[in-house]
Amino acid sequence: MNMQKRNLSRREFLIASACAGAAMLAGGCERGQKAVPIPPSTVAARSVNTPLAQAGKTSLPKISAGSPDLILKNGHILTIDAANSEVQAVAIKDGLIQAVGTDAIISKLAGDKTQIIDVGQRVVTPGLIDPHIHVRAAGMNHIYYQPLLPPDVIDMQGLQRAIKDLLKGKPAREWMQAYYLMLKDGVPKKEDLDAVSPNNPVFLYHISGHWGVANSAALKTAGISAATKDPPGGTIERDAKGEPTGVLYNHRAMDLLRKSAPPITDEIVSKGILAVQPLLAAAGVTSFHDNNIRDVDTINIYRQLSQEGKLFLRNDLYYTLEWPADLDKAQKITPFTDALAHFSGFKFLIDGSALTAYCHQAHEGSSWNMPTWDPAMYKKAVRTLHDLGLQISVHCIGDAAVDLTLDAFEEAQNANPRPDPRHRIEHAILTTPQATRRMKDLGVVMSANPQFIFLFGDGYERLFSKSIDRIMVMREWLESVHLTIGSDAPSMPWYTPQATIAGAMSRITYSKKVIGADQTLKFEEALRAHTIGAAYADHDETVKGSLEVGKFADIAVWSQDPTKASIEELFKMAPMYMTLVGGKVVHQG
Repeated sequence: MNMQKRNLSRREFLIASACAGAAMLAGGCERGQKAVPIPPSTVAARSVNTPLAQAGKTSLPKISAGSPDLILKNGHILTIDAANSEVQAVAIKDGLIQAVGTDAIISKLAGDKTQIIDVGQRVVTPGLIDPHIHVRAAGMNHIYYQPLLPPDVIDMQGLQRAIKDLLKGKPAREWMQAYYLMLKDGVPKKEDLDAVSPNNPVFLYHISGHWGVANSAALKTAGISAATKDPPGGTIERDAKGEPTGVLYNHRAMDLLRKSAPPITDEIVSKGILAVQPLLAAAGVTSFHDNNIRDVDTINIYRQLSQEGKLFLRNDLYYTLEWPADLDKAQKITPFTDALAHFSGFKFLIDGSALTAYCHQAHEGSSWNMPTWDPAMYKKAVRTLHDLGLQISVHCIGDAAVDLTLDAFEEAQNANPRPDPRHRIEHAILTTPQATRRMKDLGVVMSANPQFIFLFGDGYERLFSKSIDRIMVMREWLESVHLTIGSDAPSMPWYTPQATIAGAMSRITYSKKVIGADQTLKFEEALRAHTIGAAYADHDETVKGSLEVGKFADIAVWSQDPTKASIEELFKMAPMYMTLVGGKVVHQG
């Protein structure tokens, strides 16, 4: 593969070219010149200490005596240990880090059967961990939904043309489902779709996953009319006469329609997950947290794929509760850990997109004071799941959503104190200063997605104009709480850690503005948040996230030096030269 020039598919291209004009430079991290050999040792597995959380857990194997299986040498190896040590070489044995140090020290460990790879002075880091990605959903975007994306679709005319082309040859009443990124004309309505799809049900959802639009045929098939009540936590947008416009906000509203669409089979889900794996491996991702799994079947599919040896990336899974009825299902899930897959806990969505952010003060979106759960019922559900001993992560966009979630965490912990539960808040576009202090006191992990600013930052300026200085205060979080960063793909069109890190370093919007320059991160800080910070977010910092003796040999060998790259270069960086999981090469450039 040509690592310098890579032709992106239409699905991958999206709107990456919009960043081509960025001129900000990335701050390079200083490299230590002294190699740091570390004596071999072993480490314990996850540190959770509750009965249910321990169910089915396995410990790391001990490194057997003898020569390493593999040595990577002649590298600029950023270990991401506590001292940010840089070394030249790493020895791997039994899938674990056996030793790190200078080329001279590590070369002496080699035996007759040791494979030695000269990485040619390339930067080597721990494998990247994406703590917030929806691999199952990303897979559906590859094989189930149709992409209606830039550069082909940027306005209503382009959208209508694309829908018309996709419907050619389809019999009447056959569904067409797709997703879009953004339109110059704003959110489409049912009339916009009806003009080119009078006979076929069409559902088009925004790539964020939090709203969509259906044409009249789809609404009729699903039985959604003026008489249909808004589901709890969802909104059916209506015109002045009370008729549905076709726009549905939040999952509960969209589910009213999706239940009538063609079913997504287990086979489709499996194929989708497997299709995404090589893309992530090429980007240097060795572990991911799929923290929006909306059905128990998908959890079982992950486990089956792992047991069949079809998965090669480590994965941590979170079951999403959309409404109270899901609580019973959640309590019946049997936690498990096998070679690669692990059931970590549960996920709530307490509001939707920025347009429906649950806030203390009114904003310019479609609703501002509606959580997706009844607060009392939500707190009760959080308490119930807290008592099971696993993690809870919560999608929060607005400041009221964050505060309600912190209340729920605090009440659950006060009622049943647990050692280090590490509950998580996801996204947190808008927060109060008091929320940061409470996160610290409660030991809450902050899981942020900095690329939101690039795609949606201009909209945030309009929606939250009075609170723009409180948009994603990542440096404040870095200095106060445990911070991790991830892609939120496919809700974000960029699944690569390189793009996520570039977003954290630049905070640049689509229109080339910078929001909160004082909240930017340096490369080294962003890298730590995407490696050891992400490992910590799932109680895994003792087994991965840094290149230290006894940890998994999950490694990324960069094709270009990220520490010297500009923001634009980092955003568009070529795939990794090599990616290893457990000492095995899963991507070779």
